[in-house]
Amino acid sequence: MQHHDGNAVAGSEVQMTFRPHGSADIEVHGQILIARIVGPWNIELIRHYQTLMKDHLPTLSAGGPWALIIEIHGAAICPPDALAQIKAGAVAHATQSRRVCTSYVIAPDVEGHHVMDRVWREIYAGLIPFEIFETRAAAMAWSAEQLARHQDQARGAPAS
Repeated sequence: MQHHDGNAVAGSEVQMTFRPHGSADIEVHGQILIARIVGPWNIELIRHYQTLMKDHLPTLSAGGPWALIIEIHGAAICPPDALAQIKAGAVAHATQSRRVCTSYVIAPDVEGHHVMDRVWREIYAGLIPFEIFETRAAAMAWSAEQLARHQDQARGAPAS
């Protein structure tokens, strides 16, 4: 049943749909996928960003281990349902694709930088290597090191 405002009504619950808040775009550099996210954002933006990523996953996974860099601009703040969606995506990639690390680029002027730092680290703890950097160059260098380490392990070289 449709409510007069366009929202679907399921029993006594109203299921509201929202437009994505913020914006997202994707670029790929070799085995590194970079997602540029402008926040604050909501779960709809996270779903949109994950849909954009899906187009690149088969090629990245076929190419071997790959890394994700999430570059956050504007604000690093999002609601709990968006955080749950981010965690679900991280778990899926760590177990079902060949993603071996994730880093975030969050400049000091990004709103919520220090508030969300602990939250981001908790999402990836025990899952895959994770780090936060202030510049893309630092995140790229760290990601390249992580990829090289995984390629060395695949060739049977001792891990450093």
